[in-house]
Amino acid sequence: MRPGYGIIVSPLISLMKDKVDALRAKGLPAAFINSTISMSEQQRILSDVAIGEVKLLYVAPERFGMSAFQSLIEHQAPSVMIIDEAHCISQWGHDFRPSYLRLGDTIRQCGIEQVCAFTATATLQVREDIIKQLQRPEMVLHAAGFKRPNLAFSVLHCNTNQQKSAAIRKLMKNPCPTIIYASTRKAVEQIASEFQCIPYHAGMSDEERTKAQNSFMNDACPILVATNAFGMGIDRADVRRVVHYNIPGSLEAYYQEAGRAGRDGEAAECILLYSYSDRYVHEFLIDLSNPPEKLIKELYAVLRELAGKSENELVELSHGTLANYISGKKESQVGSALHILEKNHYISRDFSQTNEGKLRFLDSLKYLKEANCAQKTQRSRFVFRCIEHYGAKLLSPMSCSYGQLCSVAGLNIDQIKRVLRALDGECIEWQAPFAGRAIKIVEEEGGPAPIDFEALKTKRDFEIARLDEVISYTSSNTCRQAFLISYFGEDLNGWSCKNCDHCQGGSKHDIKREASIDEREIIRTILKTVKDFGGRFGQGKISQVLAGAKRVEIVNWGLDRNVNFGALKHLKQNNILMFMKSLGKSGHLERVGDPKYPRVGITYPGMKALQDSEEMILDFSEVKVKKTTVKRTPKPRNEYSNFDAADDIRGNDDEIADNDLYDRLRTLRKEIGDAGNVPLYQILTNATLEELSKKTPVTTAEALKIKGIGPSKIKTIVPRFLAEIKNWREELD
Repeated sequence: MRPGYGIIVSPLISLMKDKVDALRAKGLPAAFINSTISMSEQQRILSDVAIGEVKLLYVAPERFGMSAFQSLIEHQAPSVMIIDEAHCISQWGHDFRPSYLRLGDTIRQCGIEQVCAFTATATLQVREDIIKQLQRPEMVLHAAGFKRPNLAFSVLHCNTNQQKSAAIRKLMKNPCPTIIYASTRKAVEQIASEFQCIPYHAGMSDEERTKAQNSFMNDACPILVATNAFGMGIDRADVRRVVHYNIPGSLEAYYQEAGRAGRDGEAAECILLYSYSDRYVHEFLIDLSNPPEKLIKELYAVLRELAGKSENELVELSHGTLANYISGKKESQVGSALHILEKNHYISRDFSQTNEGKLRFLDSLKYLKEANCAQKTQRSRFVFRCIEHYGAKLLSPMSCSYGQLCSVAGLNIDQIKRVLRALDGECIEWQAPFAGRAIKIVEEEGGPAPIDFEALKTKRDFEIARLDEVISYTSSNTCRQAFLISYFGEDLNGWSCKNCDHCQGGSKHDIKREASIDEREIIRTILKTVKDFGGRFGQGKISQVLAGAKRVEIVNWGLDRNVNFGALKHLKQNNILMFMKSLGKSGHLERVGDPKYPRVGITYPGMKALQDSEEMILDFSEVKVKKTTVKRTPKPRNEYSNFDAADDIRGNDDEIADNDLYDRLRTLRKEIGDAGNVPLYQILTNATLEELSKKTPVTTAEALKIKGIGPSKIKTIVPRFLAEIKNWREELD
């Protein structure tokens, strides 16, 4: 609606077309530029953007390194930039991509007025780093809830692969749309072979992966096994089960991958098959992506030597070939070392589309031109237009890139590659360009700044700490989803999902009690709503309607105008689901229709309960409906000294005064001090205890964010304080 145009940065080339098609269907002028369209078409789109014919332009982050695109945004900057999957900007994110790092400089240089960044998985540290890397300190943070009450999280401890296979075999007895994630391609192939399901990993050809993705999206009840190469942007709403065959490397990755289940709001399972030996696989992967200082320096020396011997001062060698110059090192470590050298401006790397091959025509140009003048096929168009454009230059080996040939022939890059393969040896001779990214040594006056190897070590330690958080998740005895949500910094206020293996386990199954008068009214409301919908929806949708949740699909289907919308808005959705599950167990509700699709209907006993005021039996503890409270703003206070010996002086903060956790932590500190004859301030200061009592962390990652807690204390004394906080939180529940 505003003047100018907007750029949407997305790492997913495969999704751009779908998004743009959807926008155009709504009458919105949108376009995308990526390697799948010809150079002439790219130029036309850039022209349309410049004259205002395109308002929304989708590009990948790599596009900002290309000259034609740089020219557009330098001379006609967008009025807004939207960044999708923004966690890719941060090296502390679980899917860091160096190509995102240019965005901050681009925004500053072009003076882009408004910038928005979106991600579904970012801890506080990642959020802060996104703002820092974008060079937008005034950005306002908006955080929506992480809660997914329809997802049932569980952990199955499996010591061997045989036990994991047995668990999968048992799950498959109840078929439903399923994704199984594994850490390695080898594991994917093994599981796919054993259970005859669809494999997907980065080592497969484009055609194979496209076929696998189409099968997953279109089959009624697919079971797909994949590495984490599958999933980002996959939008099948009715995935009923996500199984992790191996632990992921971080809780961010786990919540994103597991969160692909139940996007339609209906019940779904998220199952982690845990074996401690999986940790060693991730430690190996972390080592590969964090090469040692010696390797980085040795690789840089090799690159300088090779560039000096090259005619064009470029190094065009694969990672595997470069690894041969460095004894005993892994190819993937070379790739990580190149990223570090590029980020620190020791080298620059061209994009593979700009690499040049050698083209020569073998027959008479006059004959070939006349024979192909009709241009009825892609091959004839290529031959005719190349001769018309280049002329006699084609009689000798001529340097050109795929992009240049796309522009000349009016074909996209895939079409050009197919034509070149078909004609090579027939009427042309084609020497393909280097498939990777050519490396150039950056020569700057005074040389580049020294690499901060200490920061690189910190990054590796951080990745190990994130792996430790995953292990902590598997051994936690609290609500699974609450554990995950607290990791992302959301204030739980005692919330639990009522749905995971811990919330559903233990003595809670043994509860049998009569429903109160208020609860009977809730039950009647649920039964009436299920009856009114006539088996058209599942528990998820119905609970959203009753809770008054204005989700996109609820509004799109007009369910927010239904008479039952918000009828139980004083309850949270997870509590409504708890009532519905109990009614299902007691035979008042049942699944109806195709068993593969979770729809719910009312039974004869349910109809009878609607008409009669019979006693109702529930199998969970009474739900307390909390009244809305206004949070107090803490009074300002001075910083405590790190050497505050006045350990008996209580702070004046109202929040601390009302919090018995502070007293418990002080008591624990005194016990530790007395046992080791250590001054109390050397254990933890009053200020640190106050922060612990206010933020109530239960993981080491959360605790590290608190001033006064460092790496040494996190390994020694802090776990005892975290255990005390955990006990306190469980007592509150």
